[in-house]
Amino acid sequence: MKTANENRVLPNGRRVKIIATLGPAVMGRDQLGALIDAGADVARINCAHGSLEERARMIDDLRSAAAERDRHIPILMDLRGLKLRTGPLEDGKIALLARGGKINVYPEQVPTTVTQMGVNYPKLLDVLVPGARMLVADGLIELLVEEVNSMYAVCSIGRGGPLASGQGFTIPNVAMQDATITETDRGDIVFAAEHEVEFLGLSFLSTADDIVGARKLTAELGARPGLVAKIERPVALDHVEPIARTADAVMVARGDLGVQLPPERVPRAQKHIVRVCNQLGTPVITATQMLESMIMQPVPTRAETSDVANAVLDGTDAVMLSAETATGKYPNEAVAMMHRIIRDVESDGPIRTMASQEADPLDNTENEVAAALGRAARALSDATPIDVVVVFTLSGASARLVARNRPRAPVIAVTTDPFVARQLGMVWGVRSIVLPLVEDLEQLFHATSRELVDRGLVKSGSEGLFVGSVPIFSYSGQTNLLHVRRIGS
Repeated sequence: MKTANENRVLPNGRRVKIIATLGPAVMGRDQLGALIDAGADVARINCAHGSLEERARMIDDLRSAAAERDRHIPILMDLRGLKLRTGPLEDGKIALLARGGKINVYPEQVPTTVTQMGVNYPKLLDVLVPGARMLVADGLIELLVEEVNSMYAVCSIGRGGPLASGQGFTIPNVAMQDATITETDRGDIVFAAEHEVEFLGLSFLSTADDIVGARKLTAELGARPGLVAKIERPVALDHVEPIARTADAVMVARGDLGVQLPPERVPRAQKHIVRVCNQLGTPVITATQMLESMIMQPVPTRAETSDVANAVLDGTDAVMLSAETATGKYPNEAVAMMHRIIRDVESDGPIRTMASQEADPLDNTENEVAAALGRAARALSDATPIDVVVVFTLSGASARLVARNRPRAPVIAVTTDPFVARQLGMVWGVRSIVLPLVEDLEQLFHATSRELVDRGLVKSGSEGLFVGSVPIFSYSGQTNLLHVRRIGS
């Protein structure tokens, strides 16, 4: 069962985090503050919508509201990625594509009619082969490639429907021959660097190489965000393990994934992604349509509440709201409902899946000691009356190592870097505080204990398990310290 101490330490008395998408429904400092009060832990900005000026205002208002509440709220900025769309309609009229008909698809945005369609992808003909499937308008229309020549692809219409201008266009199971980061994305990354955005969502990636390239680019542009790999395409689903090893977090993007996969395959795909991430200790986000009915209604369906609960039981680190908070009528109610669902599921303690308890050994042998100490922290937390686990961390790596093992006691990360403190706001079961550098270990113990008691996070006399590295704050990720002591002594 939950303890009073646990409810004090964790910002919302729960471990799984809630990501709320920002938009017109939650503009301004007061509304963003209300969203935080309702239970939001992370703010998401979708780069497909709004101007740079609007995003800058959102960030300023969010950080102001968070500071008023002594909260470290990270921002996840979703890049647009390589989004394929159909061309404009001829004469602006809806084209009704009939099943069994034929249509020629061009690698440029020619006017769309019932017999021809253009797509904004110059390399389209290079990646198509006879038998390939193409999906249009969120999967409503299905095209089957019969022949590819130097000018266009001849397709039969497997599933027809009305086609408007600028519809989304996808090719399942085909790796795109373009970088994951587009020129538009580059501009958004520069913006992210200027505003110290904590996470970037990588859209429509195919393999781990896309993440490596994106990380190199963000470093060149002066940004240091965590990279969230969005699994949206079947080809990425085939590379989940290397993607999860390379990314800082993974998102189960069920919207686009559900377009490219048959609907009946999405639940198993979701559970597979979460299981792999749990094994590797990579934070995983479950997203899309979790409380969809709350866009228009003040209460969710029972199926939606079960969806959120089952994601928590599967081992997700965070759950995400999209249109529910960005444009919905009941943004605060949606966050509050998700909060209550998670609290109820976690009422008997932290959720531990078999995968999270059988975490994969780290590839880097230099980190074997750190990984073992992370597991030892969980064992000590389970076997002794530890009230709180305090992790001293420079980069956040030590805190993530502890959290991946799902300890019983809540985790407080102590860092000198406000950016790292905000990043850890997405990590399961972690609350962060920022303290100035104290190089003497004993002085650091006393300063931290005093800060925790003064903030009301723990009571004097509580048992604390301290984790970190010696020399303190000197080596990122080199956890080598495990120390039990009474806080306030």
